[in-house]
Amino acid sequence: MFRHGGTFIVAVGLATFLLLAGRFSLAKTTRKRTTLSVAAGGSIAYIFVNLLPEIENAAALFRQETHTFMPFEGIHGVNLAMLAGFLSFYALAGIVPAERESGQASQKLAFWTQILGYGGYIAVIGYLLVRSLTAVEQSLLFYAISMSFHFLLVGFGLRELHPKHYDRIGRYVLAAFCLFGWFVGVMIDLPKPAVILLFGFVSGGVVSVTGIVELPKGKEGKTIPFMAGALGFAVFLMVCR
Repeated sequence: MFRHGGTFIVAVGLATFLLLAGRFSLAKTTRKRTTLSVAAGGSIAYIFVNLLPEIENAAALFRQETHTFMPFEGIHGVNLAMLAGFLSFYALAGIVPAERESGQASQKLAFWTQILGYGGYIAVIGYLLVRSLTAVEQSLLFYAISMSFHFLLVGFGLRELHPKHYDRIGRYVLAAFCLFGWFVGVMIDLPKPAVILLFGFVSGGVVSVTGIVELPKGKEGKTIPFMAGALGFAVFLMVCR
């Protein structure tokens, strides 16, 4: 377990972002939306500069590992996993309007549905910290920074939807899921095709969550900080490769 010290530090850092999301002093000032827009831009940059090339590599690796027994020689495996991730979080976000218009029991049901749904997603991200497809320290650094943006904004989004429940218990549940996923990754080494499919599912989730939760909406977002965050982080990713 000690040889996974680096990934453990990252997992603790990501769990801390989930705990602190919405609690920073900037969340109570006019700079909140500027900060969120910069972070959203960084997440978008990660998708286009880092994630899409990794998906192409994962798809090629999946075909190599499964072409002898998968339908269509495994050509569509990663893409279908991405689609499943995208649709899962699109459906999860769709319960929000009903939750706001219903009673307390329905609100709690909506809260726990979203928390457990995002918790499973976060646990898989924690697992992939340990069982990454590319065991390179530089890749871990990019992953850590990008997921920090992502988790911070997910936390902000959930806290805006469920302020009391998120502060009281939701953030602790999500942080625990992150550390639990890391622990499972240390203890269990799944077959490579299964890890690739998990990566595909998470990739679809990142795209979906970015579009639904993170992208600025109307006056909530600021165009210049969003573009600055996207271009700045894109340059960082390309220069540091």
